[in-house]
Amino acid sequence: MDLQGEETIESEELPVHVLLVEDEPDLRSSLRYNLKRNGYAVTDVGNGQEALTALKADGPPVEIVVSDVMMPVMDGHALVRAVRSDQATAELPFMFLTAKGDTADRVEGFRLGADDYLTKPFDIEELLARVQVLARRAYTARRMRKLLPALGTGAEKPGLVKQTGDLYAKVAEWERRFPQLAVIRNDSIVGASMRTMLLLREILVRAPGKDPVLIIGETGTGKTGVAEALHRLGPRADKPFRVVNCAELGAADHAITAGRLFGFGKGSGLANVAKEGQPGLLEDVDGGTLFFDEIHRLPLDAQAMLLLPIEGRPFHPAVGKGEPRTVDVKFIFATNVDLRAESQAGRFPFDLYQRLAQSQIRVPALAERREDIATLAAHFLDECKGEYELQHATFAPSLLKHLVERRYDGNIRELRNIVREIARRAAFELDTLLTLEHLPEAWDKVQPAAGSAPEPVPEVAMPVAAAPPGTDDDGDGFWHELEMQELRALRRHRFKIAAAEVELGLSSKSRTLTNHLRGMCFKALCSCEQGGRFDVRGAALLVVGRSDAALLDRTVERLESYLDMVEKHAAAHTVETLFNNLPRDYRKHVERAIELAREKLQR
Repeated sequence: MDLQGEETIESEELPVHVLLVEDEPDLRSSLRYNLKRNGYAVTDVGNGQEALTALKADGPPVEIVVSDVMMPVMDGHALVRAVRSDQATAELPFMFLTAKGDTADRVEGFRLGADDYLTKPFDIEELLARVQVLARRAYTARRMRKLLPALGTGAEKPGLVKQTGDLYAKVAEWERRFPQLAVIRNDSIVGASMRTMLLLREILVRAPGKDPVLIIGETGTGKTGVAEALHRLGPRADKPFRVVNCAELGAADHAITAGRLFGFGKGSGLANVAKEGQPGLLEDVDGGTLFFDEIHRLPLDAQAMLLLPIEGRPFHPAVGKGEPRTVDVKFIFATNVDLRAESQAGRFPFDLYQRLAQSQIRVPALAERREDIATLAAHFLDECKGEYELQHATFAPSLLKHLVERRYDGNIRELRNIVREIARRAAFELDTLLTLEHLPEAWDKVQPAAGSAPEPVPEVAMPVAAAPPGTDDDGDGFWHELEMQELRALRRHRFKIAAAEVELGLSSKSRTLTNHLRGMCFKALCSCEQGGRFDVRGAALLVVGRSDAALLDRTVERLESYLDMVEKHAAAHTVETLFNNLPRDYRKHVERAIELAREKLQR
């Protein structure tokens, strides 16, 4: 998939664009492959001067710079100085990769404007984790461009731009005034769309005071999170917060339901209730907040009785005899039905509806805040990374685009469930890149219908050149014993080199397995040469050893990156570099690739 072939990057579902600056071709090729494999769009160059040219080029703007320090023409220190001095790029996240790990060098890099520093040799998973942190800043910058569009383009209304900017600036001021708001925005009400900002404003307006609040919204929009935010941002934050499941109470005997809320007096005559009576939820939560979820499901007589404590008036125990009592409670109600219509139909007390109608918060459906979906999906993925051991997991751009465009009848709850299911399936497959293949419906398509015979798995045609006589599907007979040992480990770990190195007992610092895999890829390419052209897909199948669409696509990309590298060195007359750390057995295969690249350049 061409990650840079999109028309715009103004939507969060598109890949973050990384500029990779590294003069060592092998390392640059490996880093480019791993960044692309993890969902980033990548432009790679060989020195700082080429990087400055790439930053000014037409096309999707660069959002992260990952740069070596020691390079010809212009080194990394000169590059970061130039980046920070240009207003257009001054805020770009910038990370250094360097073999110099001494403190003075790090201090100099940070002084010049670097955001992060990684010393070679490094683990690729650590690099990807650090880039992911920088990618969050890139997503924030995208949201800022949406919320604060540039004045002077003539395409926006100045009044609307000012209103949007003012509101976003106010959110920062709100977080200074109410520190708990920043926590809520991080763990409960996630997103930065205009709809979300307006929702936060309504919560802050209605959190103080004793007036009841009615939260309305579709199923799964996050009404409980809004109720919790009202409590946490109000003066009762250190007092009890209790949730009443009205559907559960509505299924019980009406006398029991009313008694649980308003208490049981003396002589109730009910089993499991003391003779002297017992308090209800209203008294238990005195001073705190009581949240009635699905208030329309509560029995009608209990709904009517709520009007007294809501207005601060005395009420009696619902069952038995007792003295009147009053409570100081903040009442919050939630519903997904039209209470006005319910009251007109006689299914909800009209006087209670009137009391609540003046203090409503409407929670938008997910379709109304679609620009928050990518942020929410990332939030839900972060929630389950520890549970499924997916610390370095990330969404493929195609999957993120699908999630943003998908229809959600269950709103945020449905999105959360889908992300968790994707993560569960990716963990099972030992994948860190979450793709469309991990969607539940993608797996359902390959399940046989009940009572039917399993459909035969279609065979992938392998070119004759890719399958020498006497070989089986696993490549035995073509690959020698050591190659097969390494390939089997790579296949088990879906070509995650770090994991395969651990199994094989190889050091990641030596890059032995990386160099062996590079050689095997050229060997596979040469075995699939036909008429002076490489059958890249056939070579990829020979390396992967089975029909696995995701692995085949990744391996095709790896092989194509190797061929691109050969063409660049052939054009620059620096082909000697291609043999660095390459096992002797594979030299002839690289030489054949160089020969074909030179023929192509001469045409």
